[in-house]
Amino acid sequence: MLSVQEDFGEDCLLYHPNPYSENLIEATLQQLSLLQHLPINDLPLLEPKDLIKQASLMQSIFLESFLELPRDQNLCAFLENLALSVAAQPQVNCHFDFERRNLFLLANGEIGIIDFQDLKRGPLGIDLAGFCIDHYLSVDRERINNCCSMLLKLEHFNFSDAELVEMVLMAALQRNARILGVLSNLYLEQQRAFRLPDLEQILKNFIDITSLLNLKEFSVLEDALKLIPTKVAAICKQ
Repeated sequence: MLSVQEDFGEDCLLYHPNPYSENLIEATLQQLSLLQHLPINDLPLLEPKDLIKQASLMQSIFLESFLELPRDQNLCAFLENLALSVAAQPQVNCHFDFERRNLFLLANGEIGIIDFQDLKRGPLGIDLAGFCIDHYLSVDRERINNCCSMLLKLEHFNFSDAELVEMVLMAALQRNARILGVLSNLYLEQQRAFRLPDLEQILKNFIDITSLLNLKEFSVLEDALKLIPTKVAAICKQ
């Protein structure tokens, strides 16, 4: 499929001084709501097996191959159950990389979106998690609550704010597990180290979200958090 996209300029939300102002949240979620329900035929479906495979990258690639830590079978089981839980969420059109680096503030106050190559039919929480729990800031429960509340005002889902918040937090765990593996693999297979500095915040957010949800804690993740700064610094100096 060939598409033509206009030039959105350089006002990327990744570099905006206040990307989570009420006006920008509303403008962003209006576009997300529209995207989720566009009548697009034959989108590939993110199936449970896909979500499980993605989440498992945290263990197999990030922890074992990149950090050379031993396999934790309890974490493997946790990641599989997490993916199945996310797979049970309502299905919508899913950009799959709905984060600030792909969002641009336009002159008319609307939000432009780029990078649709991974568009799929997938769990409701994934894109919202990408926006309100991104990889460059600490987890902020108030920000998450505001985003979930605002999206529900635009939508007609039959669940509460608290239920959507839980979906988003679970989807963020699955998403962060996947991206820890993907970014590690970019270095291991292609020696692309430019995203390695993001690993520490992504893992911190994963740990913080498990705490918010009162889920099981894993000592291997604390070990990983201690290893990351030294490992990444040594690679980036090469």
